[in-house]
Amino acid sequence: MQRRFTQFVESPTRENYLAVRDAVLRRTPLPIQAADLAELVRLLEAEAYEEVLARVELLPASKVLSPRVHYITAEAAEALGDEETGELARMLFVLSLRGLLATGDGTEAAPYAICHASDEHDLLDCLGREFASQALVERDGRLFDVVTCADGRQVWFDATAVFCRPKSPSGKRRRKSTARGGHRRRRRQLPAASIQIRR
Repeated sequence: MQRRFTQFVESPTRENYLAVRDAVLRRTPLPIQAADLAELVRLLEAEAYEEVLARVELLPASKVLSPRVHYITAEAAEALGDEETGELARMLFVLSLRGLLATGDGTEAAPYAICHASDEHDLLDCLGREFASQALVERDGRLFDVVTCADGRQVWFDATAVFCRPKSPSGKRRRKSTARGGHRRRRRQLPAASIQIRR
């Protein structure tokens, strides 16, 4: 997994993003829960920065591809005066978004391939689009989240990895059964001004 992640950091292409995503999901099929992210935001707003960083360490391996986790980590580290960790987290925040953007263009023909439900909102923030509604669509055994934005545009996400995780070491298939990334929960919006992405 480490080798794949290093390749992705050096070159955040579609192929490298999907390779590291497959590697981390095979290693720890359990997803990051909406409740985990909500708790990190609560702790950050309560200025419990050390606890934020401690909780991040306990998250599944797929956290390495979560823009939301990297952003929260950067905020907490910088609040503690740890500029080195904060700078690294901000770099990974941008790289993870670049990787997500490289997977498609948000159309039905080329949907964005996400790893976490929260990736959808992070990408919408990055693109400057406002979430309005969503619908889950199944096509040829794959699951797509079709988000309608406030301006009427649709953005397609391949959410198969969110709902149908790889087989765990015990051989049992795990399905995500909790709230999907907190679409209706209060969330910490990522500031679009801080996201410098070249497409």
